[in-house]
Amino acid sequence: MKSVKEFFSRSRGETKEKLKLEDEAKDFRTPSEWLPQLLKFVFFGGLAFLNYRLFSKTVPGLWGHATGVVAIMAEAIALYCTHNISRSSGWFRLALSICGGVLMLFAIAHSTFSFLDMVGAAEVSDTVHSYARVVAFPLLASLLGISVVAITMTHPKNRIRLQQAKSHSDILIERARAASELELMRAQSILDKAELEHQKEKTQHEEEYLVELRKQIATEQKKIALITSIPNRVLREKMAHELGIDLQEEKPRCFSCGSDLEDGACPNEWCYSHRLGGSGAYLDPKEPRH
Repeated sequence: MKSVKEFFSRSRGETKEKLKLEDEAKDFRTPSEWLPQLLKFVFFGGLAFLNYRLFSKTVPGLWGHATGVVAIMAEAIALYCTHNISRSSGWFRLALSICGGVLMLFAIAHSTFSFLDMVGAAEVSDTVHSYARVVAFPLLASLLGISVVAITMTHPKNRIRLQQAKSHSDILIERARAASELELMRAQSILDKAELEHQKEKTQHEEEYLVELRKQIATEQKKIALITSIPNRVLREKMAHELGIDLQEEKPRCFSCGSDLEDGACPNEWCYSHRLGGSGAYLDPKEPRH
C-alpha cells in the first residue's frame, strides 16, 4: 500500500510541475520593440532631412534639389536594409548588410556636415562644396543603383521566380524535344511506309518479269525442241535459220521424251514415239497415228 501511495503522490507531483511550466510558458512574452522601431524611423528621417538640406544649400538650382532627392532615396534603401536584415538569410542578408552599411556611412557623413553648418559650429568647406556639386550626385546614384540591383537579385521572391523560370524553361525544352521526336517519328514512319510500298512494287514488277521470262523460256524451249525433232537436216537448218536458232551443236531430239534421236528414231523403248514405230519419234504424241 505504501508503494502505491508513493506512486500516486509522485504522479500528482509531476502533473503539478508540468502545469506550472505550461503557465510560465503562457506568461512569457518577448520584449516589445515598438520604441526602438519608432526611434529608428525618427533617426533615418533626421538623416534624410540633413542630407537634403546639405545638397539643397551648397548646390544652387535644380541640381542641388535633385542631389538631395537622390540622398533621400539612398536613406530609404538604408532604412529598408536595416529593417529587414533580421528577417533575411543567405545572400539576401549579405546584400542588405553591405548596401545598408555603405549607404548609412555616406548618409551619416553628409548629415554631420549639414548638422555642424546648421548649428553654426562649422561652415561647409570648399572641398565639401566641390564634392556636393560634382561628385555627390553620380556617386549616390551609382550606389543607389547597385544596391537596388543587388537587393532585387538576391531577394527570395526573385530567386524563387528565377528557379520557376528555369523549371518552366526545362519543361518547355522537354516538350519541344518530345514534339520534335514525335515529328521525326512520324516522318520516319512515312519514309518507312514509302520504302515498303516501293519494295512491294519492285517485288511485284520482278514477279511479273519472272512470269513473262518463264513463258519466254518455255516458248524458246518448245521452239528448240520442235526444231531439233525434225529428222530432215535441210528442213531443220532452214527452220532454225528462220527462227534464229543456232543448231551447230544441237542434235535431233525426240518430241516426246527429249532424248537424242538415233538414225531419226527415238532409242527409248518406253517412249511413245518409239512405240509408234521408231521413225515416228518426231510426231506429236497428242495426235493419233493413222
